[in-house]
This record gives sequence, structure tokens and C-alpha cells, in this order.
Amino acid sequence: MKSRRAFINTTLTSGLAGIVASATPPAYAQSSRRKRSVSLEEAEEVHQRTLIIDGHNDVPVEGVARGHNPLNWKQRDPAFHTDIPRMQETGYAAAFFIVGDGPIANVWVTIERTFHEIKQNPQHLLLVKSSQDVIRASEQGKIGVIMSIEGIGRWLDGKPEIQRILYRLGVRLMAVTHGEGGTEEKYLQGSRSPYGPCTPQDRENERRNAGGLSALGREFIKTNHELGIVTDLAHINDKAYFETLEQLSRPPIVSHTAVFGQCKHYRCLTDDQIKALAQAGGAMGIAFAPAFIDPDPAKATPDRVVEHICHVADLVGIDHVGIGTDFDGLGKTIPVIPEMSQLVQLTRSMLAYGLTEAEIQKVWGGNFLRLLRKNIDSA
Repeated sequence: MKSRRAFINTTLTSGLAGIVASATPPAYAQSSRRKRSVSLEEAEEVHQRTLIIDGHNDVPVEGVARGHNPLNWKQRDPAFHTDIPRMQETGYAAAFFIVGDGPIANVWVTIERTFHEIKQNPQHLLLVKSSQDVIRASEQGKIGVIMSIEGIGRWLDGKPEIQRILYRLGVRLMAVTHGEGGTEEKYLQGSRSPYGPCTPQDRENERRNAGGLSALGREFIKTNHELGIVTDLAHINDKAYFETLEQLSRPPIVSHTAVFGQCKHYRCLTDDQIKALAQAGGAMGIAFAPAFIDPDPAKATPDRVVEHICHVADLVGIDHVGIGTDFDGLGKTIPVIPEMSQLVQLTRSMLAYGLTEAEIQKVWGGNFLRLLRKNIDSA
């Protein structure tokens, strides 16, 4: 088997061919996975036995952005996708809750309001600092709060010491970028990440011209390893993506993304990126953003989400795919699964496409639990 460095070097020099290969139909598209009829009752039985870990949930920053103080998660609120009643109803064990994402909410304010929410609801919420905290939360009927930051460079301000302070406060996932980048010292990647639909040729041109991981970015990765912080590659540009994988010694996450071979969008991972992620032992969370799931967002359905899952499973194995809903992070866009109480519909679609209960358990939480153990329990 190729070493990770050799694999990545080959990928970086393979050019357009590597990206065009992303369009190759996976096995399920060739009818090896035939959809069957599954009742809601059958899906509910499996869903209730499943540990759910959401790879990306924006409700803390969105609450702060809307001026909520306190955040008041205990109250069922249809203006949000997420609250304690619905998390409990759907079997949420934990989520990577975003407490810092760059422009919309101050990280220090959001962390303090998240702490307050946990303190006010000790019977419902538990701060996660190890993988055992997720298990403990599930056993006690609580929701594990994994504090997470995307766009960490904005808050580091060029000072790695701030990364350590955030860790001491309980942050256990940090993303290289929220799409921002440039030549200034504060950025972790050398150019911004593009967003929107694109062709394979657009993607290749961007990959060749992008600015990769900065010196501060490389220092950030080293500190993540030392402390045991999960590294998130969501939003990162393609060149910095591969350069980061080369620096990593623990498995990363791409918390909310989808498959470029299914939907030609800059935020989706190409097949060569998925293979490199698997080579590093990582996993990607399929998001509920309609624009990532189908070129026609009106056709973005739970079945289409499962087709993305099957694509990854057929390409690199079921151990490398999960769910990163992006609940409360899509603005006015309605997610593919409109709100949390309907998550069982995705379980139903996974069963219909032939995934076993053991595979579904990996997708819904098992794979992310493994990443937590490999990172935050290993420092």
C-alpha cells in the first residue's frame, strides 16, 4: 500500500484526470444496490438503537447572531432546527456544536453562553472532553456538547497561545478555515476557498492556482496534535487540503461536505480527496445543504443523501462517512431533512438502499466516535 505522502504527491501531480475520475459512477449507480420498501416502523426500531453524533451543528453561533441571551435550548423553537426536546426525541447523543465561525458570532461570547446553557440544563447537556463523555451522555439520556470552531485563524490572530486557551475552555474540534485565506499572517491557508457550482476543469484550475497551507497553518496542525484536537478540513481549498493531510498524524474530519461525483460543487470532495481522507483514517460528514446534494436543489432528497453515502462506501468503505447536518447554518435554505425530528427518514432511506444496521450505526455516529478516540483521547 502506498504511504500517505506518496499517495498525496501522486494526487497533487495527477492533474485533471484525478478530478474527472470523480464523475465515475459508483457501484450503487450500476444497480448493485437496489432500493427496497422499508416501513417507518422498521426504520424507527433501527434508529432507536443508533448512537447519533452530528458532525456539524451551528445552533450556538446562530443563537448568538440572533441576539439570544440566554440561548434557551430547552424551549422547542420552530425558528431553529435544533433544541433539547427534538434532540432527545431523535436520539442525538452528541454533536460538534459550532461556538466560533468567523463573522457572525464572537467566539468568547458564544462559548460563555454555551457554558451557561450547559449549567442551566445539567440533566440534559454534558460538555464533552473525551469520547467516554459521549458514551456517558448517551447512557444518561443527555446530549454531549463538543465545542467546535470553524475559521480558527480569525480568533488566533497569529498567536498560537490562543489555541491553547480555547482548548483549556473545552474546544475539541478546530477547522483550518471557514473559507477565508490570503497572504496576511493571520490566515492558515494562502488563498480563499471558492464556493458554488463548478466544472471539473474549474476545479482543476482552482487547485493549481490556490495558496496552500501557511506557516501559521502548519503550526496550528502541530498544536492540534499535541493537545488532541480534531482537525476539520471543511471549507478548505484543494491545495491546502492535501498539504494538511500530509502534515497530519491523527485522522481528520471533513465535518460537512458531500461528493463531487454526485454534485459538482466546490464544497464537495472529489474522489481523489475522499481516497486521501480514507488513507489518513479520516471521515467526512454528508451535509443537508441541498446545493451540495443535487445540481437541482429541488431534487435533493434523503435518497440522494444516501446515494452520496453509498458513493463513499463503495469507493473507500463505510468507515469513512458520517452525517454533518449543518442544522441552523443554512440561513433561509430548508435542509434536505427539514428539521431534527425527521432524522429517521434518513435511516429509512439507508435501510432501503441496503445498508445494514451495523453500517448505519457507523454512519450515524460510530465513525465520528472513532475519530474522537483517535484524537482527544490520545493526547
